[in-house]
Amino acid sequence: MSEKKEKVSVLSTPIQGTKEQVHLLEELKSQFTITTDMLKQVATELRTRMDEGLTTTGACVPMLPSWITHHPTGQETGEYLGLELTGSVIRIYLVTFQGRGRVSTRQQKYTLSEAMKTSNINDLLDRLAEMVDQFLSFVGKSDVAVPLSLGFVLSFPLNQSSISKASVAQWTKDFDISGYKNKNIVELLQAAFHRRDIPVRVVAILNSATASLLANGYRSLDTLLSCTVSNGTNAAYWEKQTEVRKVSLKPSSDDQETIINTEWGSFGDNDRRVLPLSMYDNRVNRQSHNPGVHTFEKMVSGQYLGELVRTILLEFMDRRVLFDGQYTRELNTPYGFDTSYMGHIGMDQSDDLADTGHVLEDIMGLSPTSLDDRRIVKMICELVGQRAARLTGAALSAIMDKRNAMADVVTISVEGIIYEHFPNFPRRLNEALRRIYGDGCLDRINIMVTKDGNGIGGALGAMFATTGTV
Repeated sequence: MSEKKEKVSVLSTPIQGTKEQVHLLEELKSQFTITTDMLKQVATELRTRMDEGLTTTGACVPMLPSWITHHPTGQETGEYLGLELTGSVIRIYLVTFQGRGRVSTRQQKYTLSEAMKTSNINDLLDRLAEMVDQFLSFVGKSDVAVPLSLGFVLSFPLNQSSISKASVAQWTKDFDISGYKNKNIVELLQAAFHRRDIPVRVVAILNSATASLLANGYRSLDTLLSCTVSNGTNAAYWEKQTEVRKVSLKPSSDDQETIINTEWGSFGDNDRRVLPLSMYDNRVNRQSHNPGVHTFEKMVSGQYLGELVRTILLEFMDRRVLFDGQYTRELNTPYGFDTSYMGHIGMDQSDDLADTGHVLEDIMGLSPTSLDDRRIVKMICELVGQRAARLTGAALSAIMDKRNAMADVVTISVEGIIYEHFPNFPRRLNEALRRIYGDGCLDRINIMVTKDGNGIGGALGAMFATTGTV
């Protein structure tokens, strides 16, 4: 016998559903709603872990020095290369700095194959060198008399001892690279260029968050921090060198700064109680390829948001409150519900949620779905996405509080597919900041989207290393 339907409001969207559907949605809402007090508590806990990372090697939030101490002036000129390796793509840039904050780029994007993600480090770098060689031919720079300086940008944590010396601390996301431990990636990449007589000098290595911060600093000199919310998440910011006690930076003055790569994705790894984890987060973590690692990243980044939604859908299906309990191969496949589907569903404003139905039926292989089914799925996506945005806002506030940034106007560089293309993510992040700092705070917070930040920042790193101004 069917249950009587009643109206329920989740995220202010009314729905007709059974009592069991109403109960599960309200239970889910309670697990994924981040209150103002919770926002402030997350920020406080992250701030504590940041302080630990600045003084202790091996801390949960590593706070890795970049060895860059020179702020861009916006007046730099010259032509440099940037090579970017992220969790999903490879991009190569020829960057021309024109002064007055102006810059022009030429670039090409290359596919990062699954085989490259599981290769030996030398094989991976040989393939990157081949791509750079192709790019130089494309831009007419394959026969230059003076080798071009290149900055190598990676979206992975680096153990760095200078601008030109670093090893990858850990290959995250779905990478499984061998033969890399304790090896200077700059030397290995340079050897790959030498093997092919490619006229390139690898002079700098940077984490992508550091590169993005440099890039935005070239056009906006007051940029304090950069944040990436993409397949992964990370942030970098300018910190006083006197605060970085675990290494000797020998600042020339108490005010001299350096860029710190926070690697905040690992926040919560050593104490999961500091984050508002749901049972669905715990399931995704246990079943991931790196259980117990990058706890915060798994709550906010594109690599995992779709999997969180899939895990919730399966729970609802197990309880026979969605899709009449039917399963499909696509829904039963780990990571089969891509995060991009959440974006399509989030933008669906039609009365019958036709685009949501398309995702569920044509992509996920379900039989025709009911309107209630589609509404529930949309609410699940909104709850997961809203929580990610609010947690990101809390993390940003931890850095701003660390530098007392709200005493003045602060510029933040943000980039990544989740921030730039996920429905309502910027608005929800801003709302989190308003909840923390009060109405009117956004008049003092200037958030800028940094395009091509990794390539431009890598090229700036190469410039600083070449001119000795790091």
